[in-house]
Amino acid sequence: MTTTLESGASAGPDVGAADHPTAPAFRPGLYRFAVFFAGFVLLHIKGGALVTSSGAGMAFTDWPLARGSLWPPDMDLEDYFEHLHRVSGSLVGLFGIVLLVWLHRVDPRRWIRRLSIVLLGMIIVQGILGGLGVTMGEAEGVTWWPAAVGHGTLAQPTLCVAAFIALALSRGWGERIVGKDADVRGARRLSGIALGAVFLQVLVGAIYRHTSEQGALWLHVSMAVLVSAAVVLAASWTGGRFGDRSRGFRLLGRWVYGLLTLQFLLGFYALAVVRPKDPSNIEYLTRSLLVSGHVLIGATLFLLATLILAKSWQNLVPASEAQRGAKAAPDAGAATA
Repeated sequence: MTTTLESGASAGPDVGAADHPTAPAFRPGLYRFAVFFAGFVLLHIKGGALVTSSGAGMAFTDWPLARGSLWPPDMDLEDYFEHLHRVSGSLVGLFGIVLLVWLHRVDPRRWIRRLSIVLLGMIIVQGILGGLGVTMGEAEGVTWWPAAVGHGTLAQPTLCVAAFIALALSRGWGERIVGKDADVRGARRLSGIALGAVFLQVLVGAIYRHTSEQGALWLHVSMAVLVSAAVVLAASWTGGRFGDRSRGFRLLGRWVYGLLTLQFLLGFYALAVVRPKDPSNIEYLTRSLLVSGHVLIGATLFLLATLILAKSWQNLVPASEAQRGAKAAPDAGAATA
């Protein structure tokens, strides 16, 4: 059984407590912008997946300009896919700068300000990898696969860092739930395993999508059941033991179950229509939209696994730790008296 601490009660140090002894005030505008930013990054990943699925990655062979122009004339559908992805990438960078400046102006926690710098650095590296994939690719062919794999893989952690910052700005960040030591340890361990498993699955999927190696494809397919089991176990453990006290854990579990079902359906479809990365794929728009949807759901599941892990460490308090904190509080009061 778990208990939720009353507002203002202490259950051990908060992340970043050494930087600022009190929790920062909830700022609705900043929180909403952080949520919007994470959602925009997710849509940007969808756009990148559509570029890969349609074979539009080499619509332009120069970078950062497109045929020497900021907005080239007479673009066809393939050109639009690639160019709009570049434009949305620029917006991701712009929004990342806004978030960084906003956090540095109003949030007292040093760790989250530093994390915003890391996030912006990841976005910059993402752009460079995307540019290298184009400039070192083959004309009328495909992007340079080492840079393309790095570009596709790093996008997922970038999304997760953005989502984590949004979580740290939410009202639920200060939630404290006391549970049995074994239950809390299990939640943290299982959510960590789930996050690592999803990342490996994302990496193998990116390798296949950018190299068309059949070995990577079947490894990705074989891992799907194990990765899904890891995510379901983490969601069911945290939801089953702490969901009655935490709306966040309940919602995360429901999203995991629903999206995994959809992910399997899209995965089967992607496997049925599997085609090498090729510019001719632009002719099959519906298929490209569905296959890129598989990537979108995979990124969302990676995001959910990140949030489950973050909440397991931030919001859950082992009973033994809570008891030590309760004993230390009266002692501290007696010493000051």
